[in-house]
Amino acid sequence: MEIYQVKIPARFPLRAGYFPTKSNKTSTFLPRVAAFTTSSHSLTDKSEPESQNRMFILGMGFFGQFFAQSLKKEGWVVTGTCTSKTKKKQLEEKGFHVYLLDANQPELSTLNAMKCYTHLLVTIPPVGGVGDPMLQHAELLRSTLLDGNLQWLCYLSSTSVYGHCGGAWVDEDYPTSPTRELAKLRLDAEEGWLNLGQGLGFSTQVFRLGGIYGPGRSAVDTIIKQEPPSEGQKMRKSRQYTARVHVEDICQALKASIYTPSSRSSRFH
Repeated sequence: MEIYQVKIPARFPLRAGYFPTKSNKTSTFLPRVAAFTTSSHSLTDKSEPESQNRMFILGMGFFGQFFAQSLKKEGWVVTGTCTSKTKKKQLEEKGFHVYLLDANQPELSTLNAMKCYTHLLVTIPPVGGVGDPMLQHAELLRSTLLDGNLQWLCYLSSTSVYGHCGGAWVDEDYPTSPTRELAKLRLDAEEGWLNLGQGLGFSTQVFRLGGIYGPGRSAVDTIIKQEPPSEGQKMRKSRQYTARVHVEDICQALKASIYTPSSRSSRFH
């Protein structure tokens, strides 16, 4: 995909705007690192001064933690969720305030807490036979967030939604054709989150990512740690190409979408 380079201040203001398009001759293309769709509408300034630049991350996994650290360095207030007391303790030791969350039975207090934040990032993957666990409660989410401060929502999806492409180059016009169950559920989740954000009337993005790597998470790190290869690393032995994206590149793309949210549905690859 093509990500456009924009200048992002250390504490960038939250304002409505247009994400650069291919027709914008001043845009600079960055490496092909991810893919995302955008569906957004006019932004209303619901945030109060004390609640500006506040990110809520549903799923503080590898990328969620990396993104949270990056935002904290820029003065953001960041909160997230995890699924175990052990993980919660580890995150709190790193300076994060986190909520324990069972996505199948989310507590209303946690959902209400999300209303105080200006930005929401969803990294929770779908579950086989269930789909996106949070979207099981789409109506509850909608009613809870309706009068909140949210003005930006992002769902992290996967390039698996394209299915088997036979070695073809995939661009923004390539049709989705997922073959695996989880990939089909990913595509359903994309539509669900886009519809939720669309109904609430704020900027909504879906990023389609390849395999995420970064500090401490690569085949070289596995060798250094003398650990057995992961299932994903084993599968890559039989493949000529693999889609990979670095956490820092994802951070840059997400910050660009925050700084200049699109006013229309778009897809970039």
